[in-house]
Amino acid sequence: MSPIVPSLPPHLVQLGFDYVLAVESGDDVQVARFASEVEQLPGLLPGIAELVDFPVTALSDDTDPCADSFVLDEVGVIYLMVIREWAAHAPAAAAPGIARTIAHFVGQVLADAPTDAVRTLQALRDEQVERARAVVEKVVALHR
Repeated sequence: MSPIVPSLPPHLVQLGFDYVLAVESGDDVQVARFASEVEQLPGLLPGIAELVDFPVTALSDDTDPCADSFVLDEVGVIYLMVIREWAAHAPAAAAPGIARTIAHFVGQVLADAPTDAVRTLQALRDEQVERARAVVEKVVALHR
């Protein structure tokens, strides 16, 4: 499933990113507040990981493929497979670790510096929530 068309509704995109942000920030009160909802949705954090990972690692139509782009694509696929398996086999126990893994990926790959992970996650959350809202609006408009 490709996040080119987000598969999560806006409120779940918001919840998933807020949980990752709470874990990354060490906000135990917020983590506890979100934990029960996140644990009941074992596919939520893998969906968030996909929204973060896919645009960075997937083969692009914009550039000519090369050996490095195929390797990067495969690393992204493996990363997402591991997260999905982790979530499927131990959803409650896996949630904090998956959230830390997502935040680490963002800090190491997407942020200007690893210390900017929270700021980058917030920007990603806002962007992905807006994309999910746009998808919902288009679907609603099609059914009118």
